[in-house]
Amino acid sequence: MTTRHHLLGLFTVSLALQACDSDLTFVPPDTDVFVVQAFLFSDEPVSGFTVTGVLPIDADATAVAEPISDAQITLIRRAIRYDLIATPAEPGRYHYPNGDLTVTVGDVFSLEVTRGQQVATAETVVPIPPTGLELSSDSLIAPTLGGPGQGPGGRGGGGGRGGLLNGITASWSNSASELHFVVIDNTGTEPGILPTTELFSRFARRIVQAPTAADSSIVSIVALTHYGQHRLKLYRVNDEYADLYEGLDQDSRDLNEPPSNIRGALGVFSAFSADSVFFEVR
Repeated sequence: MTTRHHLLGLFTVSLALQACDSDLTFVPPDTDVFVVQAFLFSDEPVSGFTVTGVLPIDADATAVAEPISDAQITLIRRAIRYDLIATPAEPGRYHYPNGDLTVTVGDVFSLEVTRGQQVATAETVVPIPPTGLELSSDSLIAPTLGGPGQGPGGRGGGGGRGGLLNGITASWSNSASELHFVVIDNTGTEPGILPTTELFSRFARRIVQAPTAADSSIVSIVALTHYGQHRLKLYRVNDEYADLYEGLDQDSRDLNEPPSNIRGALGVFSAFSADSVFFEVR
């Protein structure tokens, strides 16, 4: 799972609701309405833009919005237009195919999404990266399983906590309580599997934590799956996405469409910047 996949999954459905006195009547979604999910990451390729239809509020929990693969998507920066193309084998997803577009801090982007006669537009600014990012330790010692007189985590070390409770703390400056989120990647080419997770997954080499307004996050050894070097990347969340994320937590007595900064459609267009630190699991 990529960072983009995690972020795109947080924007789920459009609510179609009509109230009449005290009774609620479900109405089908407008077939002309579409949902745009477009995220830019500083110093990363432009990919993972999605366009889908909408789902009514009474849709089954397993329902998936219909992907839209015939949209025309253009990014505009300093009057230069960059046309995205549909991503092969991934209906509803789009990316920029060339190497002449670099997303940098301070860039102002406009977005145009056209489908038939309908045009949606939005703007975003690439924010400054987080500051003050540091780790409480540059290494974690993985626990071992079994052995004479040992249960799980019998040989834990590091951080003074021992065993399966091993962890390090990532901290950063956040006096304004802005939303940030942490992504942890194992960067080894053929890393070994940790014994504490071998039965669960041999492939989950990325961890994406939920956004937080705090100024620190604990990285627990039980959340990791591989030995070797790891990169912890801290993203500062832009205002558009912060509004969307907070808007998803609604009171069931006051249902509204999630916030959207897209004109002419639903969805969100936002940008993120990051800083990185590294640690080793041994």
